[in-house]
Amino acid sequence: MTPAQFEKQIEPRWEKLEQLLNEAEKSQPTANVDELPATFRQVCHDLSVAQHRMSPQRLTQRLNALAIRGYRVLERRSSGGWESFVRLLLVEFPQGVRAEAKLFWWCTALFYVPAVVMAAFTPSHPEWSMALLGPDGMAQIEGMYGEDTSPGEFMRDKFGSNFAMFCFYIWNNVSINFKTFAGGMLGGVGSLVVLLFNSLFLGAVAGYVHYSGNPATLYSFVAGHSAPELTGLVISAMAGMRLGLSVLRPGRLERRAALVLAGRKALPLLIGAATLTCIAAVIEGFWSAQNFAPTIKYAFGAINWLLLAAFLFFSGRGQTHAT
Repeated sequence: MTPAQFEKQIEPRWEKLEQLLNEAEKSQPTANVDELPATFRQVCHDLSVAQHRMSPQRLTQRLNALAIRGYRVLERRSSGGWESFVRLLLVEFPQGVRAEAKLFWWCTALFYVPAVVMAAFTPSHPEWSMALLGPDGMAQIEGMYGEDTSPGEFMRDKFGSNFAMFCFYIWNNVSINFKTFAGGMLGGVGSLVVLLFNSLFLGAVAGYVHYSGNPATLYSFVAGHSAPELTGLVISAMAGMRLGLSVLRPGRLERRAALVLAGRKALPLLIGAATLTCIAAVIEGFWSAQNFAPTIKYAFGAINWLLLAAFLFFSGRGQTHAT
């Protein structure tokens, strides 16, 4: 095929890319530009073929200019500020959870089952929870969830204000999420250890409150923020496990390439989990600490669980999956 024949045969694709770029460069595109990435890749292939065949300079310069322009447009669109962040949270995050549904439910079971078992058995065997909580932990739990105590007043006395409580919860809970995720680098073992420890600790707290405190005080306090906080922790472990599995089972890829690919899939999960944890900190600092009636707190918590389940199940359906 001569350069003239090559240009005549492929030129409609180049013109299509120019039209897509012209549209994408507008502040508010009026036409659909979803075909831009695929067309850009095809034109880059055309450039490679033209260079390999040593086509005339006029032809390679035109293709090279198109490739540079396409790269700049795609880079601008993919790195794009609030719009990209909102898409990540509302589309890519729930899509990522659904794409790893088996891993999500496995991590969910690994978190909740040991917690329930620990909570069920420690009232009759309090030494189990005492071993995990230690003297300071038991004293704090008795101060927060005793017969005549208020968790909100206890925490305000400790930190001075609801805002200070909120800041503490942000730092503490998000750091746990990142530790859980980072543990995945050790073949997933670190994520499992952190998840299991937090599960047993949660069960120990509930069991010890049933043994020496007021369970209604505990459950009414945690009801409002439990959905985003606990789900964020599970999803952090899920993201870490995705990294760990890519190291253990890279398939046909090199381990480094498999880890990079898994990291791209795990990033929306980690950011989404951190966002859930931040939402939980807001609720915990400014709602859970208030002295509302328990029925109101339970209703608020149930609504949060339903909203979160609906979001993870429905949000992002019908949207193009991120690659």
